[in-house]
Amino acid sequence: MNTATVDTFRSIAKGHPALLFATLMLGLMAPPLVFTAFAPALPQMARDLGQHGEFVAQMSMALASLGVMLGSLLSGWILEKTGARATMLTGLLAYGAAGAGGLVLRDATLLLATRFVIGFAAACILTTCVWGISAEYRAERRARVLGIATALSQVASFSGIVVGGYLAQRGGWPLSFVTYPVFGAAGFLLTIGSLRQVRPEAAAPGQRTPPFFKRLLPFYLLTVFLFTVIFMAYTQFVFLLDENGIKSPQTRSLIMGNIMVLATLTSFGYGPVQRWLKVRGTFALALFSMAFALAAIGWATSAAVAVLGAGLIGIHIGLLQPYLYHALTERTDPFTRSRAIGLLGAFTYLGGFLNPVVFAPLGRMIGLRNVFFLVALVMAILALAAVATLLRSRNALGAGRQERAVDSTM
Repeated sequence: MNTATVDTFRSIAKGHPALLFATLMLGLMAPPLVFTAFAPALPQMARDLGQHGEFVAQMSMALASLGVMLGSLLSGWILEKTGARATMLTGLLAYGAAGAGGLVLRDATLLLATRFVIGFAAACILTTCVWGISAEYRAERRARVLGIATALSQVASFSGIVVGGYLAQRGGWPLSFVTYPVFGAAGFLLTIGSLRQVRPEAAAPGQRTPPFFKRLLPFYLLTVFLFTVIFMAYTQFVFLLDENGIKSPQTRSLIMGNIMVLATLTSFGYGPVQRWLKVRGTFALALFSMAFALAAIGWATSAAVAVLGAGLIGIHIGLLQPYLYHALTERTDPFTRSRAIGLLGAFTYLGGFLNPVVFAPLGRMIGLRNVFFLVALVMAILALAAVATLLRSRNALGAGRQERAVDSTM
């Protein structure tokens, strides 16, 4: 792994460290809520918005995704220019205000514009918080905090669905949008009391910063592929369950809910797992977990095996998401880290966008079950490659220590 130079520590906390920790947890929670807080109300929304209501409801998700992708591309630059506190406060204000648009707006154009804004704001919040975690915490503590943040993002996603469905049932689909101003206001107050106005470090005049994009491009492309695969859990999986005779939507939701539960529990344990297996070992475990999950889901037709496969997917997600941010912060220097983090978010959502583009036609060509087998094989090959790389690095490290020991005796 190419590691960056060690940062000079400077705390970004304005108040108590616990308040800062709570604020930084908001970053990975904001993007999932963009999509889950009113997802259960989409059919109601489509019916109430008239002739083109279904299209508007679907585009409300698409425009939010576009906002997240564009926001991810620009968020690192915005963070560098405006600073952490200003970016966070502005992002939370925009998140809450644009999200509240669904409470009152019925014009399709205005409503879709607010969806783009909330996606853009969520990306800025995410980048600021992940950069803040990398600036405030070091080594194993950083890994542990990233794991907790990822786990809480799963909790937020699940809570958004449950609360959004309840609010839509009680007060109609507009009421489900109240989640956004509440989240924005709470985050705004936390940020005021916890986060200093700190900018990512800038290079000294005349000092050249090493270009990061070309060096990290293989990492970004791998991220695109991995998230294209992850989104199989939310798209192709449900169709395969139906093909296997599991027709009840409630049963399918319980099986797929196992993904979220295991992802949450695994993310909480990312720090200890990473300390035990190291970064590459954790990555290999995540890949093996997904390979076994896809193979099991593709092979069996029983609900019990589907539950097992969903759990293994959850373990994969719970390890992979914090790993990606952890590995990225270890491979970048303080001068380029904010932009590198923002780009990672963009490539992540690109993977989600490409999932149906790649796997829908492939499923029609070779069959959905064979798609699961094929991707399982690719994931297993990647896992074995990760293990081989880990063993080579350990052997090289052991040989280096042995040489130094011999030199010291001469």
